[in-house]
Amino acid sequence: MTCKICKFGGTSISNDERCQYALDIVKKMSENSKVVVVISAMGRKGDPYATDTLSDLGNAYLSEQEKARLLSMGELVSSISFCAKLREMGLNAYALSFRESGIITDDNYECANVIKLDNTEISKLLEAYDVLIVCGFVAMNSLGEITTLGRGGSDYTTVLVAKMLQVNEVEIYTDVDGIYDSDPKKNIHAKRYQEITYHHMLSLRCRVLHDQCVEYARKNKIRIHLKGTFSGEAGTIVS
Repeated sequence: MTCKICKFGGTSISNDERCQYALDIVKKMSENSKVVVVISAMGRKGDPYATDTLSDLGNAYLSEQEKARLLSMGELVSSISFCAKLREMGLNAYALSFRESGIITDDNYECANVIKLDNTEISKLLEAYDVLIVCGFVAMNSLGEITTLGRGGSDYTTVLVAKMLQVNEVEIYTDVDGIYDSDPKKNIHAKRYQEITYHHMLSLRCRVLHDQCVEYARKNKIRIHLKGTFSGEAGTIVS
């Protein structure tokens, strides 16, 4: 059976109404494929489990290691909550712990460098479950301590998982329905690209996709299909 990999940003799952769109997308995907879902922390600053909200709970007296553990909680809550909702819909789903995701980094806790990908656990779990949910942004070092991949790290997690499972395309869902030549919120005549190269995407610096994600996808020939969670539009392919 094939495997599809998708990712939902925090605004796509910020409340029950929005989250239902994401759940329905995953359910449809799972009809003819295994699915790995990479999930971000819910919402934005001010929302209870958003990364910025969690960051404000700490202070300068925390070590980098402690801060990484604090910031990881948003994705942990999101993954388990999303898994619970999928099971309620009748899907055979499982939320991976950060140890099971297999992304091994150095000891730079706040913006870690990936040194190894280990697909042992995730491959076993894919045999037992139809849908797996992976915490975006969160990894671990060689000692098994939590590290984080930096701001926007969930995009990067998505292509890392694709590389780990030898899948050559990912779908990244967000609150915009594609990549435009200018900000569609400011320019009503903005044009959406149907397809765009990695290099062109990086040159736009539009922050829709994390640069590290795009660069890794380019090096490993992983297509990124950016779609709107709440839109029926075709989105934009980065390749």
